[in-house]
Amino acid sequence: MENDNISPSSSESKLPLIVGILGFALGAAGLVLGIKAKGAAEAANLEAAGAKASVAELGAAIAGKANAADVQALRADLDKGLADAGANEKILGEQIAALQKVASKPVANTGAGKGAAAPGPGQHVVAKGETLSSIAKKAGISLKALQELNAGVDSNKLKIGQVLKTK
Repeated sequence: MENDNISPSSSESKLPLIVGILGFALGAAGLVLGIKAKGAAEAANLEAAGAKASVAELGAAIAGKANAADVQALRADLDKGLADAGANEKILGEQIAALQKVASKPVANTGAGKGAAAPGPGQHVVAKGETLSSIAKKAGISLKALQELNAGVDSNKLKIGQVLKTK
């Protein structure tokens, strides 16, 4: 049997909703940060390209006014700065890719319709109309095995959103 009565004051029924909202908010925040980081990386790339062009101009202008040793030292400093900018661009690109990967993962919907949390590996979230027998069949295990995994669960008092072990 199932019990569809979920008290509005029950923290058990609100927890999955809160977890879902929190997950959505974190995903949205990650996406926003990823987009901002991508823009910053593109701006840094443009600045690096401009700096590279300036190095060539500056080298030509200084060559006529300074000695060769000073020009070489200045050129080495500028080249090091460009190399550092390139390394930072690569790191930013990797971080953006990681943020985009996390932000693009869909939030699992168990069909419970009450903002239920996604079950972990070897778990099942009880949905409306399900029985231990139907859950065992979906999990590909026997009813007896499901009952042994969930020894404290009363099959007559299953609740929507309740998490059961299936492995």
